[in-house]
Amino acid sequence: MRGRAWRQWDPLRVASAGLGSAVALMLAAYAAGATTSNPTPGGVVSAIALLAIAGSGLLYAWRLGTGGLVE
Repeated sequence: MRGRAWRQWDPLRVASAGLGSAVALMLAAYAAGATTSNPTPGGVVSAIALLAIAGSGLLYAWRLGTGGLVE
């Protein structure tokens, strides 16, 4: 029974969700740190760049035809 449940999950989507969760956690930690101190402009630009790169990666992973489950 446990094996069937694991076979239904697409590994690419599971990996994307895990990576997205890690990036969201890092950005939340940065936002919490930024509220208690003065963020530098370079730090803000880095956080925005990380968000853009991670977002484009997740959009690429979820597009149709990447080899994942299409049904």
